[in-house]
Amino acid sequence: MKAIKWFAPRDMRLTDIEKPVPKPHEALVRVESIGVCGSDMHYYEDGAIGQTRITEPLILGHEFAGIVEAVGKDADPALVGKRVAVEPSIPCGECEWCRTGHYNVCTNLFFPGGPPYDGVLCEYAAYDANNCYPTPDGMSAQEAAMIEPLAVAVHAVELARVQRGETAAVLGLGPIGLLTAQVAKLKGIEVVYGTDLHDYRVAASKRYGVDHAYNAETSDTVETIMRETNGRGVDVAFDAARSSDTPALACRVTRPVGRCILIGISGTEEDPFPVSNARRKELTVQWCRRFKSNFPEAIDLVATGKVDVSSIVTHSFPLERAPEAFALVAGFSDNVLKASVDL
Repeated sequence: MKAIKWFAPRDMRLTDIEKPVPKPHEALVRVESIGVCGSDMHYYEDGAIGQTRITEPLILGHEFAGIVEAVGKDADPALVGKRVAVEPSIPCGECEWCRTGHYNVCTNLFFPGGPPYDGVLCEYAAYDANNCYPTPDGMSAQEAAMIEPLAVAVHAVELARVQRGETAAVLGLGPIGLLTAQVAKLKGIEVVYGTDLHDYRVAASKRYGVDHAYNAETSDTVETIMRETNGRGVDVAFDAARSSDTPALACRVTRPVGRCILIGISGTEEDPFPVSNARRKELTVQWCRRFKSNFPEAIDLVATGKVDVSSIVTHSFPLERAPEAFALVAGFSDNVLKASVDL
């Protein structure tokens, strides 16, 4: 079968690999759609996220959906023929964190597209059938692939413990930021402030729940949000950027005894952090590690039309042109929000 492999920074090539055979507990998924994720971009551009480095050619990609064509003998045969959104994280199920319900921080976690594990930029994937969530009739493959990033947003807002009538800031208005803004509004946030470095994303954000958006290059993030909130700050700040600077900015725009949810991945092992500011305000600072049992809710939010994921996918490429999709996202070209690889 055909696959796209990463060989070096910005060097991805079409290759042929063996088609997988499902194990007893697995489903064979004919991959239909793969989203290009921000974390993929670190590997694409740098070959690493912090100390996690690609050391040999690797298939990237983890946001995906497809049709189940076969299942192993221990898997549910009712999955065959169904379109599924696939939760990519496969925990060990045995460590302390899995046993206590925190499988998303499992120390033996399998996650596709993160070295040393191949991802899903390919025609078929054999995957744990328990991670395959059937989607309702009428949900497209692109929408089903977007369930994964939406689940991240749902988990982030869940961690924020938002209350009706509160205010929020979203720093970074890429797909995760836009999804987080939508979910935050659904959960009761009254006003959302947003910042980004690209004018087109600032403009687009107003379609996805952001009430007041600013370009952080021309409007100082802290000064602007503190002015707009009369010096109080927001109740909760979400850092959804791929930056070493935004965790500190999130703390500075949050009111005393507020909450900061850090979703973004800067790509470095250590980032600067405003310890004194956070301590003086007694902030609750919470990192978000992907998602935790959020796929069913995310599917329902899309199926009921409460969250718009389809219009966030602005560009589509066939598998053989996947390198173009990655280059487009890396360059913030052609007003791209989310690029999708569709088979």
